[in-house]
Amino acid sequence: MENEAEPGPTEAVGETATDETATDDAAADITAEQTTGEPRVDAALKLLDRLPGLPVSDHPELFEQVHARLSEVLDELESGAAGPAGG
Repeated sequence: MENEAEPGPTEAVGETATDETATDDAAADITAEQTTGEPRVDAALKLLDRLPGLPVSDHPELFEQVHARLSEVLDELESGAAGPAGG
């Protein structure tokens, strides 16, 4: 019975990697097609389209740029400086 348990985790790891890849592909398709209705947020998210062409070592810097832009928008919305987008 112990031998039966060992392949389970190995298979699960393999399935997880495949599922993650499929999820990443689906997320990329959704991101490319959908907008938030807030142009500044859309512009920040558009930066993520650069990820496939960047070395992985450059990904954190890009994520930080996107985070900074999104944080700016949120800060403005929370302070009441910007009205609701799209009405």
